[in-house]
Amino acid sequence: MRLVKQIRDKALCPTFDIISMKEMLDRFFDSLNLGHTEEDDSKSHYTVKEGQGFRFKGQTQRLFEERLHFKGEMLLRNFDVETESAHDSRIVRRIVEKRMSQAYHRMNKVSCDAVLSNKDRYWKRRAISFQLHNIGQVDDIHSTTRGESTHWKKMYDPQTRKMVFKKKMSYPNENAALEAIKIWKIKHVEDTKEMVAYQCSHCHKWHIGHYTYNIRYSVASAHAAC
Repeated sequence: MRLVKQIRDKALCPTFDIISMKEMLDRFFDSLNLGHTEEDDSKSHYTVKEGQGFRFKGQTQRLFEERLHFKGEMLLRNFDVETESAHDSRIVRRIVEKRMSQAYHRMNKVSCDAVLSNKDRYWKRRAISFQLHNIGQVDDIHSTTRGESTHWKKMYDPQTRKMVFKKKMSYPNENAALEAIKIWKIKHVEDTKEMVAYQCSHCHKWHIGHYTYNIRYSVASAHAAC
């Protein structure tokens, strides 16, 4: 109760400090776990699922090594459904949906002829969406820069074990991107840098990112287009 009162007072204080607020919230949630035992875990009715990257690691690796015959033996991992033609994107979406549906049925021992529950349909859609976002990277970047495009972010890929350009999460409109910023701020309270929503010049959808020169340029272009 003492911590709750301190958090309340801190939130109402005119000199609000987000770092100290996070520390107090961490102490509060740690205090809730006091007295927690393994016996409590055995009584729990909830199952914690591993991350998509962990659960579908094998399927991701197989998809990354698959080649697209209709694109001149292009690796599937390099196909970006956000920027390719609608016809080609539909073909790749069907390939990913088929592979991930098969993987989900194998992992969960679900017969292909069985009627899926709402929970199974939800997690299967999540698996498909995860892989559709996962593909579409640029390999062998070496000293290549992103240029003016803010469609990419530089990341380490555990599958290829190299630094690559991964596409950012895309949103259909500005409102959806602004909502994503709110969620980002809740999950990353320690990040005090300004986050903005901008329309990408590469895929013409909306992304979010820290306020930099390239993003400032994209934001100005998006407002001018509006």
